[in-house]
Parts: sequence; structure tokens; C-alpha cells
Amino acid sequence: MESTVSISNINANPSSQRIFIVGGGIVGAALAFYLSKANSDHHIVLLDRSLQKLLGSTGHAPGFVGQLNESPVLTRLAQHTVAEYVSIPGGFNTVGGLELASTPAGAQTLQSRCEKAHAAGLSAEMITPKDAAALAPDFIDPETVTTGLHFPSDGTANAQVITSYFTQEARARGVDLLETTVTGFAKKGGNDQKTGEIAALHTANGDINLAGSTVILATGIWTSSLAGCHTHETEASITKFPVPIIPVAHPYTFTAPRPARTGEPYPFVRWPEHHVYARDHGDRDGLGSYDHVPLELDPGHTAIGAWPSSFDQVLSEATSHLKNGKHFLAQGRDDDSDPFEAREPFNGIFSVTPDNLPLAGRVSDVSNLWLCAAIWVTTAAGTAKLIAREVLRGGQDDISAGDEEVLKSLDPERFQGIEAEVLTTQALERYNNIYNKETTS
Repeated sequence: MESTVSISNINANPSSQRIFIVGGGIVGAALAFYLSKANSDHHIVLLDRSLQKLLGSTGHAPGFVGQLNESPVLTRLAQHTVAEYVSIPGGFNTVGGLELASTPAGAQTLQSRCEKAHAAGLSAEMITPKDAAALAPDFIDPETVTTGLHFPSDGTANAQVITSYFTQEARARGVDLLETTVTGFAKKGGNDQKTGEIAALHTANGDINLAGSTVILATGIWTSSLAGCHTHETEASITKFPVPIIPVAHPYTFTAPRPARTGEPYPFVRWPEHHVYARDHGDRDGLGSYDHVPLELDPGHTAIGAWPSSFDQVLSEATSHLKNGKHFLAQGRDDDSDPFEAREPFNGIFSVTPDNLPLAGRVSDVSNLWLCAAIWVTTAAGTAKLIAREVLRGGQDDISAGDEEVLKSLDPERFQGIEAEVLTTQALERYNNIYNKETTS
């Protein structure tokens, strides 16, 4: 996909009706899609450093969409997201999700999650080790587990297909695309008690004059650094509020290629007690692990980082929990090749926050700025649809109590007054129990 507008053309036609979305991953594309579906006079521009290849976390996401979360807010957003994904051709495969336990405590946790799923209106069933193994026989040895929890309506999302669909549909409705690297912002006002405004976007190809336009940052792992919030210099930040979106390292690997399996597709399988998960990619299997010390990273040009040698042992341990574990590659390489493209062990960078919730909503001390970041594929469409509606609503219409609760929970300003070091520590502590850790709702 190529640019449909130039910076010179944008600057030659100023308008306060423009909305600039910075970041063309699944969240930014979804925002463009939902904004373009509204009956409004806004001119929407979607900017990304690469319109041809997804360089952010969307490009290598494992794709599991598990709708039940310990946070009711995330459960609600995931349910809304699945409702959107199932309508996209090739975007979502309802293969189900399966969680396994090997200890009495683990089995009790799964029973509790089963009850929470029913309370949330989700289909869920406790199953025997034999039935669990029948769902994914190459992954599961029934002798190693005591029980399973099956979520039939969960599945795997093809994030690249979904992103392409959102982008193409938005473009068909008049959204312009611009390939350029946004490097920073020119801000006016905002000192002391006054509300500031982003006056221009600095890009590698020149400045974009905003003339009162709205800016939405959907920049994922680069959000804190782009906003200047990774420093302690108030003047360098575009907002006085902390933006604790912490990029972290995460190992993922594959088996060698194999013939596609016949019969029912495998569910996405998780071993919560071991912080390991696995899925069938069609021509090979994939596996990831959270069972290691959290590693904060400074992301470079893409969301794939250098390979820490410690991850070799992490993957070796992780593969021991799978029946076909010996078929997975466990030794990573640190060279100039693209390990994700080669389907070799890779370090996939993604974001964590102090409460595992996205930062999505208006930034009150910058009149034309919104955030929509730290969002997984699991909740991308639901969050983007809600924020798009809020951007256009402008606080004029009533909203449901449920949406109001979600917006309050995602408020980008909720960490006001907490030191940056404390927020970083809290975010990293969330990493190891990323799926099931209880979060504030």
C-alpha cells in the first residue's frame, strides 16, 4: 500500500476537521476504519513509517484471542473485539482456547475461571485430561495434567489480515495514507496551569502543520519515547502525565515445517502454572513463554529485538511441558537476519503497563491529543471502536454506563502523581502473569 497524500498537500490545505492517526498497526488501522464509517466531515490521515510491512507488535503477534480476563474491562473489550473480527474474511478462526492444570491449586484456579466465564456470558467447560489431550494430541500428554478448561468461542486472529482489511476499507471511505516517520511534536502553550496544543508533527520528511487538528497516538511500544515521557525532563514531554507503556522482551519459537494436520484444528493451549502457551500455525507449531525475569527494552526500528542468550534456557524449559516439545527450535541467533520471517526463535517486543490495561482516551492537558496504545490484538477492535466514537462524540452525547466504566479504567491520566520508577517496576511485575494476574478494573 502506498501513500495517497503528501506533506506539502496537507500543509497547503489546513483544516481543523482533520484527524491524524500516528501508527498503522492493528489499532491505528481499526481507528481509521471506525472513524471513516461515521457520518462526519472529518478528513482522516493515517501515518506510519512503513505502509508495506508491519514493523510493530502487530506484525508478529501470536494471535490468541482469549476473551476471559481477571479484569472485567478487558473481558468486555475482548468480547466486543471478537464480535468485530468474526465478520472479517480470513481474520478470525474460532479454534477455541484450552487451559491446563497439573496441581490441585492450578485446578482450583481453572474452576474459578470457569465460573467467572459463565458470569460474563462466555461458554466454558471443565474437561478431563483425556478430553483435553484429544483436542491437541501432539501438544498434551494426559498423564501430565489433572484437568482442563475449554473456551469454545475463543480463537486465533490473523492480525496482518485484519489490519490490511481495516486499512483498505478505511482507504475506500476516503482515509488518506502517508508513509513517513514521525519523530516528535511541536507544542504550544501548556506551561503551568494552561492547556497546551500540538501545533505540528515533526517527521523525517518535514513538519506537518496541524492547525487545530486532532492527533491520536496509536504507536504501541514507541509511545512513551515518542511522547518524551521516558525522560525526567518535563519540558521534553508533551504531557505532564506519566505514560508508563513499558516495552519488554518476549521469546517465541517454532517447530520445523510439517504437513498440515487433518481433522479439527487445535485450540490455542496454555499452561498457566508454567507461563507457557502454544498454537498450531498450520504448517508448523509455535510456542512462547513468560517464565523469565522481565526484560525492559528500548525498541529500535522494529518490534523484534536482539536475542538474549538467556532465552535459550527459557525455551528449553518451556518445551519440556509439551508432548512434542523436542520438535521446537530452542536456540536463538543474534545476527542480521529476520528470525520471525525465517520462523526461528525470536524476541518479540510488546508493551506492559502497571495495571495491564491500555492507555486510551483524551489527554486533558493537550487539547488535541488522544492516546490509544498498549493494546493487544485481543482487545484492539473493541478499544479502537470505543475511542473512535469518543473522538467524534466530543463529550456531547450520553454514553452507556458500561462504556463510561471502561473509559474511566483506560484513562491515560490514571497514574498521575506516581513516580516513573515505581510505575516501571509495577509494569514489569505484571509480565510473568500477563494472562491471569488480577488487575484493577
